[in-house]
Formats: sequence, structure tokens, C-alpha cells
Amino acid sequence: MANPRSSESSPCAPTPRPLALPLLAALLTAAVGCDSKPPANAPPGGTATPAKTGDKAGGGDKTAQPASGGGDKVKVVDGGGDDRYALSFDTPEAKAGQPASVTVRVVPKAPWHMNLDFPTSLKLEPPSGVTLASAELKKGDAKLDESACSFDVKFTADKPGEQTFSGKFKFAVCQDEACSPVTEDVEFKVAVK
Repeated sequence: MANPRSSESSPCAPTPRPLALPLLAALLTAAVGCDSKPPANAPPGGTATPAKTGDKAGGGDKTAQPASGGGDKVKVVDGGGDDRYALSFDTPEAKAGQPASVTVRVVPKAPWHMNLDFPTSLKLEPPSGVTLASAELKKGDAKLDESACSFDVKFTADKPGEQTFSGKFKFAVCQDEACSPVTEDVEFKVAVK
């Protein structure tokens, strides 16, 4: 019979395993804020598919009065999205030579929510004859919480006519088991009188 205090190992005795690697993996997963499971809409063994842009031209236009109580009409245009989020643009009727503002907004669909730690940004290219207060808006410029993210894009148009803005909106949405970064190509039009 073998001595239990013997330095010889038995072929049936369990081999001690270091706990450092599983512990390190658990700490890294917790530090990132989202675990490494693929989202529910991911293909087997893969990651989430890139965001679909949606039909920007055929979106449902709505007209609303601005919350500020002013007389200008605001057009709310569906900007697309996919099963994770909806994108929209609140475009006012602007006047040439006067400052105006467009709101670019993303609203996650349940069970998704905005990732507050992601470096959210909006980078825009103005049409000729339009000056932006800032062409690159960062997370600190946004109204951001778990339910939505919006940027107010301030601009001044030199001349009347329909002005088309384009750019890239970067954000991330999460659910319990995964986060999904998105780079959405955006385009919206503003009528300038």
C-alpha cells in the first residue's frame, strides 16, 4: 500500500491544476463589461452581423411642433436601423443665414440598451454652402443613457434649397449576453428657406 505522504504520484490521483488562467479569464471578462458570448442574432460560431441601413428614402415622415414652443415645424424621419435599434432624424425647417439644429437619434429595441462605455461619435460631411458648428461630435456632446443616444447637429446654411448631410454614427448596443458595436452610415436632408 502506498504511503499517502509519499512524493510518488498514483495514476489515479488527481493532478493539481493552476487556478490562475480561469481566474484571469473571469477578471478580464468582468473588466470589459460584456461577456464573450455571441449575440442572439449571431450565426453559429460567429459574431453579430453588421447593421443593416434600412430604407432611408421610404421612411415614415411625421411633423411635430418642437418642445421649445417655437413656431418652426420639425420633421421626424425614420433613418433605418435593424432588429437591435431604430435610427431617426429630427429635421427643422431652416432659414438661410440663421443657425439651425438637427437631432440624430438612436433608440435601442428591447432587450437591447445603449452601451454607456463605448466611444460613441458622429462624424458628418456638410453639403457645400453649409457650415457645421462641429463636424465631429464625441460622446461628451451626446445626450446618452441606456434608453437612447442623440446628437444635436448645429449648422448654418448660406443659401436656400434642400441640403443633404452624410456621415458615420458610431455607437454600441448591449443585451445581457453580448454587446454589438455599430457603425451606421447616415444621410438626412434639411429644407432651407
